[in-house]
Amino acid sequence: MDDNSFQSFSKMHVYFYGEDVSRLLELALTSVNKSVKKFSILDLGCGDGTLIFALYEKGLLGNAEEIVGVDISEDRIERLRSNLLFVKGVISDALDVKQLPDSSFDFVICAQLIEHVENDRALVLGIKRLLKSGGFAYISSVIKKWWGTYIYFKEGAFRLDPTHVREYSSVEEFVDLFTGEGFEMISVETHPVSFPLLDLVIRLLITIGLAEPDVGFYQRHRNLSKLRELRLPVIGYEIVEALVRKPCEQASCFC
Repeated sequence: MDDNSFQSFSKMHVYFYGEDVSRLLELALTSVNKSVKKFSILDLGCGDGTLIFALYEKGLLGNAEEIVGVDISEDRIERLRSNLLFVKGVISDALDVKQLPDSSFDFVICAQLIEHVENDRALVLGIKRLLKSGGFAYISSVIKKWWGTYIYFKEGAFRLDPTHVREYSSVEEFVDLFTGEGFEMISVETHPVSFPLLDLVIRLLITIGLAEPDVGFYQRHRNLSKLRELRLPVIGYEIVEALVRKPCEQASCFC
């Protein structure tokens, strides 16, 4: 996908705000909030701020004194800044976030980004650079079984998203990315991929010009929120999530 196509996709393909947070991420941040009075958190590849919104709504950012979102799309960062005034938005390629110094964050989130970048190991090293000693990172991606099928077809194969550069074939392949760079693996979980049917309908209406891209759609139409529970399963795809820790390099670290 060229730059013009990507920017057009980012402008129209919004991610609707809700309160869904994965079990693994919720457990991790609940533990962090209980163990420290203040922490800094980065959402790398934050998109429109959907996950930050959900974490905030569930009270999981209570002790976060610094919240930063990074995305390469100007449109997505503009929506983030407009809707989440407590978040610092940074426009940058996630592989080289020059605006953020080394060892800046206690917790880094990188959800559904690593499959989009050309060099996944470079992204892992970037996460390691940004984490403080003893800091934690939550990373998620997709695993595609050989029979995985969806509506997008790219370079001779089905894809879950037309902007995916790769889709991992196993948990082991995904885990090796982090253990190979010295991270301590805390936990790994997988679960089937499914999408809210109503989201697909609304995105279709946006595409044909009958609705405006609006991340806050469900906050403005709360009577429709329950309908999001009707989900479309995707054959042969799983979400993979990992919680990892950067080894402590000094006596006083985020542990």
